[in-house]
Amino acid sequence: MQIFLAFAGCVLIWGSTWYAIELQLGIVPKEWSLVYRFSIASSLLFLISFLRREKLNIGRTGHIWTALTGCFLFSGTYIFTYTGAQYLTSGLVAVTFSLLSFLNLVNGRIFLKNAINSQAMTAALIGISGLILIFEPEVQEFSFADNGAKGLFFCLVATLACSFGNTAAGAPQSQRISLLPFNAFSLGYGAILNFIYALSTGETATFDPSASYVGSLLYLAIVGTVVAFSMYIWLIDQIGVGRASYMSVMTPVIALGISTVMEGFVWSNEAMIGLALVIIGNILMIRIKTAHADHTGAKRLFMKRG
Repeated sequence: MQIFLAFAGCVLIWGSTWYAIELQLGIVPKEWSLVYRFSIASSLLFLISFLRREKLNIGRTGHIWTALTGCFLFSGTYIFTYTGAQYLTSGLVAVTFSLLSFLNLVNGRIFLKNAINSQAMTAALIGISGLILIFEPEVQEFSFADNGAKGLFFCLVATLACSFGNTAAGAPQSQRISLLPFNAFSLGYGAILNFIYALSTGETATFDPSASYVGSLLYLAIVGTVVAFSMYIWLIDQIGVGRASYMSVMTPVIALGISTVMEGFVWSNEAMIGLALVIIGNILMIRIKTAHADHTGAKRLFMKRG
């Protein structure tokens, strides 16, 4: 039940962050908004870890693996996604990113020596097919001309970076570090790399004191990062990088569900069939038995991961 709640929590939170990100656009360059978001999240996690007297001396190996996670998951993923999104529609970005569920199974096999579960692979392919049907009009309109190829390239690199970040977070060396300090350091390294990137773009570091910007920034930093990524990294420990990443298929569906209520999004017949496939894929993924199921529950969210 705790695995289901954590999975559902991540999907619901990240399905809503699309709208918070829209409120970030405007006065502040997106590169600097990313720096603010992860700096706040990292600082908050360090504070919580300190108050809980978590071990913050993670050693050289710990710094290597948190730096790798920060580089790929909290820096490269976002930088390349934002770059690719300049040339692709949001639907095509979502379809491209759904390949994460497939890439994680492959990279988990290559780097973590995890066996590829045929049911997980089937579930991932069904889910990706469903998402393609949901965004079928945008997929049909895609062209390699007019920077389409460039956008696709950056989004594929972003998805690969995210998969590498997931794999680093799921490595045995990472799992020896308590969850909160692990995320604090990983986000810290990600924030530093994003800061360097923001400086390299030449964009001026500005801040928007409006309630909409500050509110969305805090939501993204606290709920969308501290809470959601704590649950997600915990899920990687519990069910593996392949199964955890199926939320890359589910998240856009939740976003469209919110859009249906708030913006009047109309579901076509193809989209309804696609939704059914995504749900079937999710059911298949959930029904896979976890070889190393942990019965200590949410307690481990705040204790040792391994």
